[in-house]
Amino acid sequence: MPNGHRVGLGALALMLVGAALVAVATGFASGHAKPTGAHASAAVNRIKLPKKTIGIMGPVDAAEVIKLVNDAAEKAAKTLGWKTIRVDPGGDPAKMAAGMTSLVNAHVNAIVLTTMEPSTIASGLRAAARAKIPVIDTHTKTQSSKYFAGEYFLPPTKEFNLLLGRMKALPRGSKIATINLPQFLNAKIAGDQIKAAANAQGWKIVASHDADLQNLVPDVQKATGDILRANPDLKAVWGCCDFAPAGAVPSIRAARKNVRVYALHGVPSTIQFAKAGSAVVEMASYQQGAIAAIDLLAAHFARGAKIPKHLPTSMAYQMKIVDKSNAGKGFPYPTNKLLAPFKKKWAKLYIKAG
Repeated sequence: MPNGHRVGLGALALMLVGAALVAVATGFASGHAKPTGAHASAAVNRIKLPKKTIGIMGPVDAAEVIKLVNDAAEKAAKTLGWKTIRVDPGGDPAKMAAGMTSLVNAHVNAIVLTTMEPSTIASGLRAAARAKIPVIDTHTKTQSSKYFAGEYFLPPTKEFNLLLGRMKALPRGSKIATINLPQFLNAKIAGDQIKAAANAQGWKIVASHDADLQNLVPDVQKATGDILRANPDLKAVWGCCDFAPAGAVPSIRAARKNVRVYALHGVPSTIQFAKAGSAVVEMASYQQGAIAAIDLLAAHFARGAKIPKHLPTSMAYQMKIVDKSNAGKGFPYPTNKLLAPFKKKWAKLYIKAG
């Protein structure tokens, strides 16, 4: 009897093992098995992204910094398998308004903007709200709008003060000229800040020029030449925006003057002027807001996550001064470098749409 009992238990164990093996095999065959380990867990939890179309627009792609951000938004969206529709209004306010409306009429699923003032695209914003299309405005600060699901802007005061720290080397009494773009809030803020700084530092602003949005670099080049002829003892040119060095430096060189350009929003093409010692520029990870917008839209469409109104601190912009001492390293914030951690994150969270 004892031997028979042990035999019975052994047979029962074999039967249970066999049943378990059959169950596992059946599970793998039907695709319902839950593999173990970190890689398997990640594979189980990844979400297949739905197909989406993202509208992209900035005021003018001829402005290198605008194109840089729009390109990044497009690259990020396509990395996730999404389609894009891109509009370049060429700096024409009427085309900006029409472009926004065209994106809504194209039934895009979301719109990522680069420095678009809400008053310029008001009708399209209202139409997007009615169609429940989330709109995120990125890059430099604009007026706020209740129709923006997100407003992911660089901090203008922090940027300005970073550049001002270098300008303070100019002695009191120095004559300076300013290049402005007041139709955009961020540039207007910077223009007001340089006036206040000039008063505080004892500098004299002898000329100010409002750039032509549709003809940026040639317009600034001509204006700088005119300013230099009228003010042969000019010490510096301050620029609100990325195009200022490209327009001002050639005119300064042609006039054989020792006038340095200090500018906000330096871009990759500005490196050549900084390397030569002709310009001191503030540079930032301008594409950060647009890439973050795509990331947050992915969470929204995949899991229903709420789109934050303001950029999360974990995704904050970076910025630094670039001059002759460090310009040899190139543009500090290339798109591929900024996109890399997001791509790594997305590979763990999502299966590409398509």
